[in-house]
Amino acid sequence: MENKSTPYAADEIVVLKNVVKHYPLGKVTVEALRGIDLTLYAGEFAAIVGASGSGKSTLLNMIGCVDLPTSGSVFINGIEIGKQNDKELTQLRLYNLGFIFQTFNLVNVLSVFQNVEMPLLLQGHFTRKERLLRVDQLLDRVGLLTHRNHRPNELSGGQRQRVSIARALVGKPKIVLADEPTANLDSVTGKEIIDLMQEINNADQTTFLFSTHDERVVSRVQRVIPIEDGLLTEPDYNAATSHSNTRHTGTR
Repeated sequence: MENKSTPYAADEIVVLKNVVKHYPLGKVTVEALRGIDLTLYAGEFAAIVGASGSGKSTLLNMIGCVDLPTSGSVFINGIEIGKQNDKELTQLRLYNLGFIFQTFNLVNVLSVFQNVEMPLLLQGHFTRKERLLRVDQLLDRVGLLTHRNHRPNELSGGQRQRVSIARALVGKPKIVLADEPTANLDSVTGKEIIDLMQEINNADQTTFLFSTHDERVVSRVQRVIPIEDGLLTEPDYNAATSHSNTRHTGTR
């Protein structure tokens, strides 16, 4: 995968410049994103917030290299995604991004251990002993080491989301993208999941970006990125402030 040089600082881990995304829908063109400028810094704990249809899922998919812009540029860890082929995009996702989903997206025929191990198998350069150690460390961290041989359908919703978090982190990604991670959880469990992700963010400085309208998440992030009708509804004024707080004071 070719690493394209950019004029951005090393800690600017996500940079979007005038990103536009159009989708054809029959004879109509849907303008999902209408010129997004956004910078995320290493170690941020941020949320894209907007109503259904606002463009927040499209924006998250763009940052997750699941979709490409119609125009404009998206840089992930200094690499412009629009200049990568399918294989290079797959590698970019595998080594830089972790994903947490509202519906967990676990493989029911696999054990908890096997679900978490999957990204390491895809990366392909770990020995069995290394995979065992790394997966068990993550399962212990999320409080599920004693459940390593269970199947997902033997777990509660909160436990399944903990498995998803462990799977997202096992490959040591720079960015974790979480799409409505608390939507299917009760209030107590949702708080526990947010606590866990914030603890990991504080300890490891892993960047977390949520797509959510859950006030439980919004109230905990250090930075809110509001979107409406495919546009950020406020200037990206809080980027430098939240970045400075993260680096120098650890403020949340």
